[in-house]
Amino acid sequence: LLSDKDIFVENGISGKKADKRPMFQQMIALAKSKEHPYDVILVWKFSRFARNQDESILYKSLLRKKNIDVVSISEPIIDGPFGSLIERIIEWMDEYYSINLSSEVRRGMTEKALRGGYQATAPLGYDSHLGEVPTINEQEAQIVRRIFQEYNAGSDFSTIARGLNDSGLRTRRGNPFELRVVKYILRNPFYIGKIRWNRAKHSSYVENDPEDIIIVDGQHAPLISEEMI
Repeated sequence: LLSDKDIFVENGISGKKADKRPMFQQMIALAKSKEHPYDVILVWKFSRFARNQDESILYKSLLRKKNIDVVSISEPIIDGPFGSLIERIIEWMDEYYSINLSSEVRRGMTEKALRGGYQATAPLGYDSHLGEVPTINEQEAQIVRRIFQEYNAGSDFSTIARGLNDSGLRTRRGNPFELRVVKYILRNPFYIGKIRWNRAKHSSYVENDPEDIIIVDGQHAPLISEEMI
């Protein structure tokens, strides 16, 4: 009989990259263990197992070496070569759907950015309002203005961060200011009334090429003059 430990659920995690899915990796490791607890892994659809065909083939092959099959409840596959072909076609369609969906979402976000739409949490110094223009948070704005004033007076990133921390100031999340946080604030055009989108790839600090970054006029009030940035 199945118990809770035999059910692996990943809510809100993309199926594109297996190494970014902790529950998936836990399931694979347990299935391949010496105890051999499973003969079959059941998924609602093959896309729930993996949306990358190369990874799907790799992990299914590893499991088959342990005599473990991956079975889709909603996509039954017949035995034999023809069934394997159908399974490969389903995997390819799942990967194509994932790529196409990502492209459509990106295109929609790009169009919204070009129209000056807000689709991310406003930075330090502003309060975000769902579907509305961000407004200035005066308490946080004082910190931002101080950062720009000290930088324009000749202080470097580290000196500014150290001074803020020594004054007992913290980031919005309650953390001490770091060099990279000060640098991000000083280079963020949001503070002069602009909206920037596609600065870097998701979960990456590496910026995209300048021609791929969108900067347009926003509707929010600027905190500083353009001469200070």
